[in-house]
Amino acid sequence: MSKKEIKPSYDKSLERIIAIVDELEKNDKGIDELSDMVKEAADLIKYCKAQLRQTEEEISQAFGEGEG
Repeated sequence: MSKKEIKPSYDKSLERIIAIVDELEKNDKGIDELSDMVKEAADLIKYCKAQLRQTEEEISQAFGEGEG
């Protein structure tokens, strides 16, 4: 993989997760498509969690909570 993968913003990722959940709830997808959608959602959830952790650390540092 020579090209760096560019992730969408947190908000766009969250919107995509919601769209995937909506599609999964319809139960009208084949197993291969379901598997792909679940993998995509899992990747987006990991990305969102990492973004939240990073933001939390930045806020803590900004308010001096990381020092001690």
